Amino acid sequence: MRRAGSPSWEIRLDRWNQSLDWALWFRAAERIDVPAKGVVPGPLEIQTLPEPSRDARNADLAPGWVAWWHTLVMAPAPEWPPDRDRPPAEPAFGPPDFPGLADWPALRQVATRRWPEAHEWHTARKRAGLAAGIHRSDGRTNQVVDELEHELGRKARPFFLDLVLLAVRDDQVRPVGSTRCLVSEDLHDGPQWPRLLRTLITPHF
Repeated sequence: MRRAGSPSWEIRLDRWNQSLDWALWFRAAERIDVPAKGVVPGPLEIQTLPEPSRDARNADLAPGWVAWWHTLVMAPAPEWPPDRDRPPAEPAFGPPDFPGLADWPALRQVATRRWPEAHEWHTARKRAGLAAGIHRSDGRTNQVVDELEHELGRKARPFFLDLVLLAVRDDQVRPVGSTRCLVSEDLHDGPQWPRLLRTLITPHF
């Protein structure tokens, strides 16, 4: 979100990212042993955990999943507004063939077979979230910026922050470079978020 009438700063929320939801679903469904560390978040927040594939070994899936996840979260944020004259590039880590997983055939086989399940889960949770209205701005971001500007006695310097919200159990904000952070949905939507947001944006002032 950006303060109306001011080009000085922008905080973008990326909620219900399909590609990230799919990858997190596969880690959970296949019991891939990649614990939270660095840019890898905590476990998926899901009501019913799907059964893992019987023909896939965890040790064969983990290296490919780590590479998959790092590629997704390190990718540049899409431009806004989008260039409608430029056709979107076909995602390397998307169905039906998941060509980006060619170096990890076991994971690619699982992904090509089970991605409809991952997509069904993603679609259902997004639909429920939209119906509940949790995507609507509650004004807390502007309030935090206003409070900092008042305390410092000046307007915020131009800055950009890309907040990627994930359906995970994680109480840490995980930086990805200097302008992107991975944040659990519960953390962002909870009462402690204004305090955490303040710590994130203060260095940019």
